[in-house]
Amino acid sequence: MNEHERPVVTAANKEAVRAGHTGDHLRDVLIGSCALAILGLILVALLVKP
Repeated sequence: MNEHERPVVTAANKEAVRAGHTGDHLRDVLIGSCALAILGLILVALLVKP
């Protein structure tokens, strides 16, 4: 099957077809972006004092 063909959905492969491919390092990207967002919020809180 090439990239232009649609997969045939059967009862056996229904979950696998719906799941798709999300990327090889998705967990690392999510953890890294959450850590950077938290660090950014801490820096803003430290630099902007009322």
